[in-house]
Amino acid sequence: MKIECLHEPPVEFLTDLIHNEKLAGWSEKGAEGIVQFLISHVDRFVYLGASLDTLAGVLAYEPETMHLVLLGVSPAYRHQGCATALIDAFVKIAEEQHRARIDANAASGALGFYLTYGFETCGEAMHVNGVDFTPVEYFLGRQMLGKTVTVTVDRPYGSFHPTIANVIYPINFGYVSAPLLLQEGMQDAWVIGPQTSVETF
Repeated sequence: MKIECLHEPPVEFLTDLIHNEKLAGWSEKGAEGIVQFLISHVDRFVYLGASLDTLAGVLAYEPETMHLVLLGVSPAYRHQGCATALIDAFVKIAEEQHRARIDANAASGALGFYLTYGFETCGEAMHVNGVDFTPVEYFLGRQMLGKTVTVTVDRPYGSFHPTIANVIYPINFGYVSAPLLLQEGMQDAWVIGPQTSVETF
């Protein structure tokens, strides 16, 4: 399976998928409303595609908010891991941008899938313009919860800020290095507790 960013919005694929979906949780009116929304906002979204021998599934998201707008897999390619692979790719993108969470409005027929993946409900189920959905969210970085890391302090307690005049650090500030991070690079970290400067913690 190949997951890639699509250079052209897959409008025809999504239109056919939405209109022919019978189990998602929307009426014909709801389906038409979703299609018109996608068409009118088509350039606002980023599209990830899952391909086997052809395009099998699409995930659309809003890059500013990391809101998952639509996730759909062609019926012929369901239960082959396409939807999971698409969300995995989306989560990786969000983590690389150091986002704290992603969210979606899960159609009633897909809510179980989202919850199984690890999303949590963050609002009441709604029925709006022929669509039944529940707001859900997924918190990123949860793999690091409970882990012990070492913080390298490069801006110690009581030191001056390097670029802002007369600002003094009230805590030790530094970073956690890879490979303990979810992605390569460094993660900012604050050391809460010591009221004196330290080099590592």
